[in-house]
Amino acid sequence: MRFKIAFMAAALMAGGLSAPAALASVASQDVTAAPTARQLELTRRYIDLTMTEQFEDSLRQMIMAQAEIDPGARGLPDEERRFIAELSADLTADMIPQMLEAMTPVYARIFTEAELEAVIAFYDSELGKSIIEKTMTVMPEAHAAAMTVMPQLMDKMAARMCQHYGCDAGELRAMQGAIRGEVPVAPRRK
Repeated sequence: MRFKIAFMAAALMAGGLSAPAALASVASQDVTAAPTARQLELTRRYIDLTMTEQFEDSLRQMIMAQAEIDPGARGLPDEERRFIAELSADLTADMIPQMLEAMTPVYARIFTEAELEAVIAFYDSELGKSIIEKTMTVMPEAHAAAMTVMPQLMDKMAARMCQHYGCDAGELRAMQGAIRGEVPVAPRRK
């Protein structure tokens, strides 16, 4: 049972690290006041400026790239993996307006009107527009580069979980393999 819990935690961790929704988390700040109408208006403008048309393309590229390296999809035929990735990208793209609308009050509660006016002024400038365009262009490649450290992170996670649960070396290897999506090999019988 303890290993099932460990595997589930590892799977949640792997999925959670790459989820775009994680970027909207504001766990470190306790802001309970409702945003003003002006803060909401400014936040919508800020989101409009920073979530350009390129955002959907960048997101789609990241989802497709993630499907190529996803341990859970390795065993699927290329056509199936591509279908699932494209479906995920399509459904995510369809939900972007709702996601942005859901994020609006979160940002509006955190940023003051003065801060929102300042970021809007910046992102509405030529320099700000150039930075947003380059950010959207580099996002898929930066995401792919960041994902290269995931195997190391997952190995460390498995080691710490085994330390916590008291795994032996064989169980640690099995957990690391499961986290990477490798098919377990049955031990040889003598």
